[in-house]
Amino acid sequence: MEQEEDRLSNLPKIILHNILSKMPKEDAARTSVLSKDWANTWFTFPILYFSDAIFTGTFPQPRADFLRKTKNFIGHVKRTLLRFHDKGLAIKEFDLIVNNFELHRMSKDLDLWLKLVSESGLEVLNLCLPDGPRQDEEGLGECYVLPKGVIEGKSLTKLVLMGGIRVDPAFMNHSVKFFSLRVLSLWAVVSGYEKAIEHLISCCPMIEHITLKCCSVLIPHGTANRIVQSDTDGVMKSLSMLGLQKLKIVDVQGIQEVYIDAPCLENFNYCPGDFDAPLKIDLDRINISSVQLKVLELSDSSNLKEVNIDAPNLLSCRFCGSGGDSEPIIHFLRNSSQLEVDLQSAIRYRHLGNLWKFLQNIKPQNVLASLSLLIVQPTGGAVNPVVFEVPSPPPRIKHLHLRSVPKNEILFSSVVNILLSSCCPATISLIWHPYLCSLAFIEFFYDKLMERKDDDCFCSSSDTKCWWHGLKDVKIRGSMKIEEEVDFKTMLESLPFGENINFMLEF
Repeated sequence: MEQEEDRLSNLPKIILHNILSKMPKEDAARTSVLSKDWANTWFTFPILYFSDAIFTGTFPQPRADFLRKTKNFIGHVKRTLLRFHDKGLAIKEFDLIVNNFELHRMSKDLDLWLKLVSESGLEVLNLCLPDGPRQDEEGLGECYVLPKGVIEGKSLTKLVLMGGIRVDPAFMNHSVKFFSLRVLSLWAVVSGYEKAIEHLISCCPMIEHITLKCCSVLIPHGTANRIVQSDTDGVMKSLSMLGLQKLKIVDVQGIQEVYIDAPCLENFNYCPGDFDAPLKIDLDRINISSVQLKVLELSDSSNLKEVNIDAPNLLSCRFCGSGGDSEPIIHFLRNSSQLEVDLQSAIRYRHLGNLWKFLQNIKPQNVLASLSLLIVQPTGGAVNPVVFEVPSPPPRIKHLHLRSVPKNEILFSSVVNILLSSCCPATISLIWHPYLCSLAFIEFFYDKLMERKDDDCFCSSSDTKCWWHGLKDVKIRGSMKIEEEVDFKTMLESLPFGENINFMLEF
């Protein structure tokens, strides 16, 4: 065993570093105690990870202890980086997570650290800082501005910035070019100009993956600038990504209008805003055209009316809707025979009668694969069942997943009738949860499927028979083993919390 360890230790450093890079951070650090060779391998490992939380620990704690720990953290980072710099060692990746510092108290330390790593052949920078302080009426508060060395980094292939960081004015310098950058990710960062981030992207001719989430724009207020963090004030209104020949993946949230000219785009994820905040975005129509697009994810704003998708090679489309009074019409103008559309919706009980519109609005119908529903519990006193009549034959889908249903037993029949008349699923899954899906509802649902009375069918006055008449058998499956001789009610009584039950429908 000792011989094998020595043989491994004698491998070239580049191979040992590659081994460490594939290990969890904690395990990689422990290798330093195996031998002197492994210790030297760890101390020259070019991927550096620092998190202040590891040093400061949990709260609450005495302020004196906290200050001592933060001082130790700053000293540890500085000593490590100076050692690499002084010995001429490469730093390929620098990951820094800081949550417990105030930005203005550590800007000088950050400047030094980033200067040192930028001079060491840095390829990947992951910088996560606290959010900038909420600005007051006088525009007080600070964000961290990246030093010039980072902006001019020629070897940078991946740049991830999160928190109270400003991407200008240095990024607006027309001489800046990120010729090597492949991945750009900006989360909750701030710019002083509407087009600063757009300009940054235009300086990345080799970019392949762009993520933009909840970025803000400083807006004038008197003689100062401030960040407004409510409603849609201060959000980016529009963004253009043009002429990016290598761009494959785009993930955008919180921007009203997005224009993309990327012939190689394969994956597009778009969400207009934060649903926990009031939305004032007028987004009526989305048009998407791409031959290379394979994965598309859309999150609906309250007034989106129409989505037109011309993507003949699209394989997967996921749409998250609000399930309200009006749902957008989604047209697939050209589509692959392998395309599968998955819908997710949190729908209020009083809007459940509109579910069929949500499904019928998918054109063509044969691309619809699954539906995941969270039916929001009705509030108030007396609640009347929703009146519903089947307007047309429902679309067939592979799977219906019920994440939440009303607990009021008076509404059970209405819920089941609407669901089963809005779509014709091959499988239906429910999960036992006292607040989301009760055992009483699961039992009612089972009885409804097993009895299949003629007067419970979904036929209208026409001669066309609904799928209810073609249902031949229902089988039950779950992750737990169910003995054939055990009846369903007995099985329910022993059902573990959180267990998933699947109803397989045979026609």
